[in-house]
Amino acid sequence: MIFAFLYGDKPLSYFIYTLFTLVAVVIGLTLHEVAHGLVAKWNGDYTAKYAGRLTLNPVKHFDLVGFLMMMMVGFGYAKPVPVNPSNYRHYRKGLITVAIAGIVMNVIVAFITTLFGCLFFFGMTKMSTEAGYEAMFYIGELFRIIARVNLSLAFFNLLPIYPLDGFRLVESLTHRGNKFCAFMRTNGMYLLWGLVALSVVVDMAGIYARNLPFWFDYFDILGTYINICVNSVTWVFTSFWSLFIPGYRPMLLMFYIYLYGGIV
Repeated sequence: MIFAFLYGDKPLSYFIYTLFTLVAVVIGLTLHEVAHGLVAKWNGDYTAKYAGRLTLNPVKHFDLVGFLMMMMVGFGYAKPVPVNPSNYRHYRKGLITVAIAGIVMNVIVAFITTLFGCLFFFGMTKMSTEAGYEAMFYIGELFRIIARVNLSLAFFNLLPIYPLDGFRLVESLTHRGNKFCAFMRTNGMYLLWGLVALSVVVDMAGIYARNLPFWFDYFDILGTYINICVNSVTWVFTSFWSLFIPGYRPMLLMFYIYLYGGIV
């Protein structure tokens, strides 16, 4: 709903942006977890399959807290798919590939939806009627939000904090008994919730308090990290796709300002 707050200027647009955010969150969380399960299966572990988690039914992957986080603050999680690393044919390879599977899936989804965002923005500029312009605009907005939500999910899970995927990746690349991993297993959840709480407090202060200095937003460590990463990657994706759209490159900067807010 953060997109509705930022971009909704009337009740109808507020509803549309809330609906788009819901669609984007469901797509991002569902594909993220299915990717984990599929890669675990390819590595020889059928635990997720037997648990009924290799499905695109979002209800099977639903976690209330993680879902509300995605809707309200732009990052969160789904119910983790069950895996049993002892079933992997190649233990270390399985750990690494399963850990990064969800992140890679979210980046791929963002990469593809950025293309559609570019195409609909380009089409919007060619519309001669207000109805056509508005239709193209909102379809482009849907793809924009899907891309941003998926990248936010990817970079959030990339953090090396237990129980996120980034921690699983670090754990798979280090020796057992590693002090960092031991610390994170004990304190990671407290650290993660502390960062989330700080992000919520800063966001609420930005909404209800007036005349805050510009640097106050940087106290939102998690949000600042995700925004910088998301905007940097979307700029790269947009630049790449612009190479394949005839006559589009001169409009690249305008598109970036429109599609991603132009704020890093």
